[in-house]
Amino acid sequence: MDLVTSDSMTPTLMEGDVVAWTPTNIEDVKVGDVIVFKSYLHWPDEKIVVHRVSDIRHNSKGEILFETKGDNNKWTDQAGPHIPEPFIREDHLMGKVLSIGQVPLKIPFIGYIGVWVNQGLNLISQPSSSKGSLDYIGIFAPLTISIVILVVLIFLLPEKAKTFKEKIRLNIIGRKPLNMKRTLVSFFVAYIVFLTVIHCFAFDSITTSVGINENSEDSGLDFGKIGIGVESTPKDLPLINPSVMPVKGIVFANEDMSGFVERKVFVLDRGNTSLAPIRAISSNQSKNGSYFGNIMVYSSPFWLIFPDEFMQSLVNWHGESTVFILDILSALILTTLTVVSLISITYAGDKYIIWSINRSWQHPSRLFFKKKTVDKVIRAKKNVKRNFKRNIGWITKVDFSENKFKEEMFSSIGKPIIAALIILPLFFLLEDQMFAMFIAVLIAGFFAYLISCKLRNKIVLTVLISLIVGISYMTVTSNITILSQEHEMVDLMALSLGTIGVFLLVLSILLIPLSLAIWAILHFIRNVKEQKDPLLSLEGRCDL
Repeated sequence: MDLVTSDSMTPTLMEGDVVAWTPTNIEDVKVGDVIVFKSYLHWPDEKIVVHRVSDIRHNSKGEILFETKGDNNKWTDQAGPHIPEPFIREDHLMGKVLSIGQVPLKIPFIGYIGVWVNQGLNLISQPSSSKGSLDYIGIFAPLTISIVILVVLIFLLPEKAKTFKEKIRLNIIGRKPLNMKRTLVSFFVAYIVFLTVIHCFAFDSITTSVGINENSEDSGLDFGKIGIGVESTPKDLPLINPSVMPVKGIVFANEDMSGFVERKVFVLDRGNTSLAPIRAISSNQSKNGSYFGNIMVYSSPFWLIFPDEFMQSLVNWHGESTVFILDILSALILTTLTVVSLISITYAGDKYIIWSINRSWQHPSRLFFKKKTVDKVIRAKKNVKRNFKRNIGWITKVDFSENKFKEEMFSSIGKPIIAALIILPLFFLLEDQMFAMFIAVLIAGFFAYLISCKLRNKIVLTVLISLIVGISYMTVTSNITILSQEHEMVDLMALSLGTIGVFLLVLSILLIPLSLAIWAILHFIRNVKEQKDPLLSLEGRCDL
């Protein structure tokens, strides 16, 4: 998922929109598709562009080349008064935006909030530009999957909870309001996992080497040949902080170079760049030879609270352990702040309830409004509430955890499964998989109605199974595409996990709207049929 940060695709994509995309084969892209590609013009900083394919060409070698253009731009990317972008080849094609037809599927304007997530958290541990963006997917995919699992748990568990609020409270807080011990442990573990996952995927590294009385190997930061007990000439290590927050970080070397490269603590303001002079130092006990390793760079805005001397002493002791120690301490501090905030919110909420009860009889609303106005407002509220309950409110009462629901639903699950599987061939017939999924789900719901699934709960179950079938197919095909490309194993894992996370998020977003849409269609069909044949209204097992 990516955030739109310019108006080049207006009005199709506005600044602040969030779009989802998936890896694709270059042969599956056609004119009019919105693709995601890496710009050739922003090395070494990687810039991701989301533009529409305006033309497809072939070079002398037969390779497919894309001409691209923003919907709001007068010129294509490959021509005009600006610096022209080369035609997009397969090596720079990252994927295709999930679309219905040629209209991108987007979450409008929510990206203004996502700026902090995309630029802050996404780049929090990325002070240098040597790593690509593929690894970022691995940071947020576990979080996405965790959120989806939490939503599923809220709907499925626990069985004793009857209302939506009770489920949230029991799943997140527990049976007692704000159990301190459980809350502290839960948030502490969550923060540790969150920070550890970030630092496992998002770090910076560059190869380094030094030779003690002999020539060194070629590397990204080569200190050359030095003698025993000698310091090398300082080499500049570029540090870049493109995030929206200042960061503090550490620099150290691993493998054979861990005992030769000096270890540093640095601070970078947001958007700043600096050159850190790094030296290789050989002790009097060093042995002749050529040494090779990596210089590692880790950073976080949370580390700004720790004194430089404390961090320097830790990194001098052990570089890798410093990251985990600082993450544990950061998690402890964040847990304390979070729990204090929860307690404050709970206390303020209780006080507000008491205040509102006192106010209800001390200052009745008729003192502020005319009685007719108050009556009209009350009637309007009742009408809205009644219409909501009658038309849409039923879906909020679908409880997969109730025993009665399980007995009714899963005792005859065969028909929803048949209806969901029948639509599978659509994914092979239609090129646009998202459009195919929408059509397939609608057809599955209608087919389920035809084979006597006339209960709203079963329609919802049919939609759920259909979405799972469609998303499973897209997940498998996307991961096959990923595996067919040449990436490192970490990138493959991150992309695969990110793809699964995106599709799970799509599942959680589309379930209720599609269920309501199918129900509305079937509700209309049922009303027409009952008007023609009033005896149908006496038919049992139908609550459409």
